[in-house]
Amino acid sequence: TFRCYHSIHYYKQMIQPTTALRKISALRKKIKGIQGGQGAGKTFAILILLINHASSNANREIYIASEELSKMRITVIKDFIKIMKSFGIYEDRNWVGGTLYTFNNGSFIKFIGLDKEDIGKGLRCDVMFVNEANKIKFDTYRELTSRAKQIFIDFNPNSKFWFHTEVKNRADCDFIKLTYLDNEFLDAGEKYEILLYKEKGY
Repeated sequence: TFRCYHSIHYYKQMIQPTTALRKISALRKKIKGIQGGQGAGKTFAILILLINHASSNANREIYIASEELSKMRITVIKDFIKIMKSFGIYEDRNWVGGTLYTFNNGSFIKFIGLDKEDIGKGLRCDVMFVNEANKIKFDTYRELTSRAKQIFIDFNPNSKFWFHTEVKNRADCDFIKLTYLDNEFLDAGEKYEILLYKEKGY
């Protein structure tokens, strides 16, 4: 079970909690589906929770999967490093192969790109985070998560996909929608662009 928003350990207190983080940390079911558009801060908030979980609990096996590893390096992994440094617990020597980060308590977070059809099959883990789930196939999702104890799924509200038809209505699934209004620390320039898109009807 993940710690609630109020008990998250913020180390150096350099990252301020958002409404998005509070809402996600309140989810209690096995599967946590998080829909959010640009600027909602959903992925960043999930990373905070996963880092907190790994650093606070020994021997946790956590996987973060996305469509392309190359894209993850400039998005998810970049944010992961930023959060770790802000918490004051980042150690460059803890990387293995550039995709596996080990914690001193035996826990690890592994980043996997789904470029190969067989990657991720048969993984038994404590947590599986499927990032930008609308970009992968349902069969791939099933193979990734069938042995996971906890599952995070995030995606943009572009259109309905397998989450809405196959996962959302499961008894063990929580679902929330986030917007840029749930991210109080969104950069002013990006917020302006989002409001402009809305005004233009994009």
